[in-house]
Amino acid sequence: MSPASDPREARPLPKLLRPGLELVFIGYNPGLESARAGHYYAFRGNVFWRQLNASGLVARAVSFEDDAGLADEAGIGFTDLCERPTARADELTAAELAAGAVRLHGELLQYQPRVALFSGRGIYQAFGRLALGLSGRELAARPYGEQPERLGETVPWVIPSSSGLASRWHAERLEWLRRLAAELRGG
Repeated sequence: MSPASDPREARPLPKLLRPGLELVFIGYNPGLESARAGHYYAFRGNVFWRQLNASGLVARAVSFEDDAGLADEAGIGFTDLCERPTARADELTAAELAAGAVRLHGELLQYQPRVALFSGRGIYQAFGRLALGLSGRELAARPYGEQPERLGETVPWVIPSSSGLASRWHAERLEWLRRLAAELRGG
């Protein structure tokens, strides 16, 4: 195993959460490259930052190095369902998913962002089953966009993942980000 792929070098990312956020992006868990860099969505094959810049959610071009400053600059925070960095989300255990869903639910209730944006349908399905007690069958039939549940005052949204593994949905993902930007601006 090369040092660049050694998961022991990867550390969990800090939760970039605080009260008063407009939007919190929620991923499954940090990828190894992001964890080593210490920033969200740092893997060069991930379209996250390009699409965030094109969405209307930020006023200037930003990159992974700007993640911690976006709370003050744009009201944007970041967290993950699970904290342990892995090469792929399917490496997470059932116990990690369950604990992560409960922890995330508590964080969203505590910080109450206006929108909790789940970056991938699978993330919201795991969260909905494990933290909200919703059925997998019901969640599997859900469309992207705003979800009917409320987490206190927080509105959950689901959009396609920005991962390179989900590249066939990237154009649709950008459209959902633009819709969300318009809604947050009031129309």
